[in-house]
Amino acid sequence: MFPLLRSKSLVETTLPHVHLKHIEHQHQTNEQLLDTIDKLLHQLSSAQPFCLEELEQWRQTAYQSIDQYCEKKRHDLIEKQQEKYKIELHHLQNEVNQLIKEENRTENQYILINHNIQLTEIKINELENLRLTLYPLVIDEKLIVQQHIFPLSHPYRTIRMTTDIESSMAVNDKYLLVDRKNIHLCLLDQNLKIINEIPYTHYGIHSICWSSTINRFIIITFKEILTLDANTMILEESSISLNENWYRGTCSEHTLFLSTVELGSSIYEFNLQLPFKFIKEWHSPITCEKNEIICDLKYKNNFLAISIFNNHKDESRLDLRSSTTLECIWSVRIHGRCRCCSINIDQWLVMNYNDHRFFHISANGKLLKSDKYDQHQRIEDILQWGENGMVVLTKSSVNLHKL
Repeated sequence: MFPLLRSKSLVETTLPHVHLKHIEHQHQTNEQLLDTIDKLLHQLSSAQPFCLEELEQWRQTAYQSIDQYCEKKRHDLIEKQQEKYKIELHHLQNEVNQLIKEENRTENQYILINHNIQLTEIKINELENLRLTLYPLVIDEKLIVQQHIFPLSHPYRTIRMTTDIESSMAVNDKYLLVDRKNIHLCLLDQNLKIINEIPYTHYGIHSICWSSTINRFIIITFKEILTLDANTMILEESSISLNENWYRGTCSEHTLFLSTVELGSSIYEFNLQLPFKFIKEWHSPITCEKNEIICDLKYKNNFLAISIFNNHKDESRLDLRSSTTLECIWSVRIHGRCRCCSINIDQWLVMNYNDHRFFHISANGKLLKSDKYDQHQRIEDILQWGENGMVVLTKSSVNLHKL
């Protein structure tokens, strides 16, 4: 019986201890939940979406339109008539002065002038008593609606075009440049009509970007950095001579950023105003860890969005970094090898190559939504074109969508 009594005693002393630990854990969990709710309440009360600035700008523009409309009506209905009657009165004034000077004036002349003065007086009285019919300004509720990026609208334009693995594209104000099978460079207009096309005989293309500074498309290959004039379709080699294996590239207002295709990718910066003069370089671990590779690189408003894939963990993230120091502003976890582009001024769209999925990232690094691309094709590249256009490059087509 002794062992039994001892066992019972152990149970009696252990159970309360376990129960207390369980209660303590629950208490900590509840505190964490309450803390999270408090943070969300603070975030909600201090939320100032960028769209509020857009709404205020729209309101001011609407007021300006109303002011301009009222000014036009004031001019057309009143001021033009005032000017007209003023000219008539000055003319009558001159006639009366002339009549005074004439010695042989007749009664008929006096009667005629007086009659014209009376007619002008009637017109002025009519102007003074002018009445308007004003219809209420009806505001259509659909003038302002919430924008929903996902699901992307069905493509409103498509061109069939077979691309290579990791094909790229870039746009300027007028044209889209895309590589086709790494053997042709195609220039398309906003109707996706092929404007020009040239053979391509260099290394495989890893990335394309547009530089307004040199007014050229910049084409990044494994060993060469090329430029293309969209007007002449002349392809030239740049003066960059560094012996690196290049992968991705993007342009700021005055510089070119290039990343290398290797684990522990590096980033190099070149001056485009002094064509392709080397400025600085960053290496691992500043750029990424030794077991990571930079999958994409995009510049916007003094920031670099860097898509990074971790080879060991088989996961990715999107970092927003300062373009001058590479200091990380925020980082958000995503899935798979990805490419990205800026949308809506300060937000980001990320796409996964293989599972046809998009990730919408806010300006402060929050995942807003993810969605499948319903065209069921491998996505090669994405970018925004103009204010309301989205270009999606797939394995077999170029698709234009409206945002």
